Amino acid sequence: DVDIANAKQVLKQLDYFYPNANKYQVEGFFWWQGDKDRYDEAYAALYERNLVRLIQQLRVTFQCPKAKFVMATLGQTDLKTEAGTEKMIMDAMLAVDGNAGNYPEFVGNVSTVYSHPLSKGGSSNGHYNGNAETYMNVGEAMGKAMVELSIASNNSSDDHK
Repeated sequence: DVDIANAKQVLKQLDYFYPNANKYQVEGFFWWQGDKDRYDEAYAALYERNLVRLIQQLRVTFQCPKAKFVMATLGQTDLKTEAGTEKMIMDAMLAVDGNAGNYPEFVGNVSTVYSHPLSKGGSSNGHYNGNAETYMNVGEAMGKAMVELSIASNNSSDDHK
């Protein structure tokens, strides 16, 4: 994936991009994807399994086994959606959320933001009609989710001291 390759390249040349920096620590990842998978039922059916593998592999690739992971559902998909590939993808994201308890390794460090109420129209394949408010709303909600995971993680480590 080009995004991962680009991130690795920046980290290899950290001092070039961030003068005087000589080390880094990955604290977390953001993921707001799923659009391409909604066009193919086979992809949508594998979304949960692949999402679990993605989180695990990102943590290995960037040597950050405790990194948090925050994802957002596709904004056009309502929780009341009864069937279809969009529902399959949303259900997969909700199943991987640490609060769901389906993956013990993700409890307290993986969070899903339900973005439908935050979307101001359009859909993922139309980039939400270019509505900046949608992007701001989802970005802010994802940021808050990351902060909540970080605070919970810090409180948990304080409890074990």
